[in-house]
Amino acid sequence: MKSTLVIGLIMLFTISLLPQQSEVPLIPMKDFFKNAEKRGYQISPDGDYLSFMQPVNSRMNVFVQKIGEETAVQVTFATERDIAGYFWKGNNRIIYIQDSKGDENFRLFAVDRDGKNQKDLTPYDKVRAGIVDDLVDMPNEMLIQMNKENPQVFDVYRINVNTGDMTVVGQNPGNITGWQTDHNGKLRIAITTDGVNTSILYRNNENEEFKTLITTSFKETLAPRFFTFDNKNLYMASNIGRDKSAIVEYDLANNKEIKVLYQNSEYDVDGLNFQEKIKC
Repeated sequence: MKSTLVIGLIMLFTISLLPQQSEVPLIPMKDFFKNAEKRGYQISPDGDYLSFMQPVNSRMNVFVQKIGEETAVQVTFATERDIAGYFWKGNNRIIYIQDSKGDENFRLFAVDRDGKNQKDLTPYDKVRAGIVDDLVDMPNEMLIQMNKENPQVFDVYRINVNTGDMTVVGQNPGNITGWQTDHNGKLRIAITTDGVNTSILYRNNENEEFKTLITTSFKETLAPRFFTFDNKNLYMASNIGRDKSAIVEYDLANNKEIKVLYQNSEYDVDGLNFQEKIKC
């Protein structure tokens, strides 16, 4: 009992000699939710301009600044809702996305890097638009998806980013969950699922109907990554016939795997990418 009392007194004495820490200041709640001073930096494809987002009257807007100069030009003028995101479309055009009053029915807009020629590309009420493929090699076009005809279904449109003119290139019967283009920007792959089985649909060109290439169960993986550079076959992640997922080349004409690009005996291999500048 005495030893316990002595230890307790020593601990109290030791604590009393330690420097007392000042009270930790509270971080204001608004600091967790306020917009950053600047964010979303991007460089134009030609490397001549820097773009970024910064708040104007608490709403995020897009600014463009010529590299080497001190001042930036405000190119969007959102007042009710932040600009949700943006990207360069060629060296002169900027695409940005915004909804109205938080309804999440995002519209796509385009504007020149000097703030001129603003265009509402999807001027439809109660319709949500999104990007399928920005078609980086085609400065005047991109592929978008919208539920314009049916609120439950997103069809794919090829749209001119200067005029807003568009044509349907992919009609969704209701079960398509993903789309994929070839290296020429043509919509040629669709993915469907019923919650258990997944099908890959394929067509040779945009004038043909999609046809089922292969259907896999939930136990199997066969996931398109992108077309070979001659646009004839697909690179896929596949675990069919193997224990681990590998990257393979799939022959579309003959509907079969023809080559393993990479596999690992211990790990699944899933991701695959390529360098635009050396694409051949």
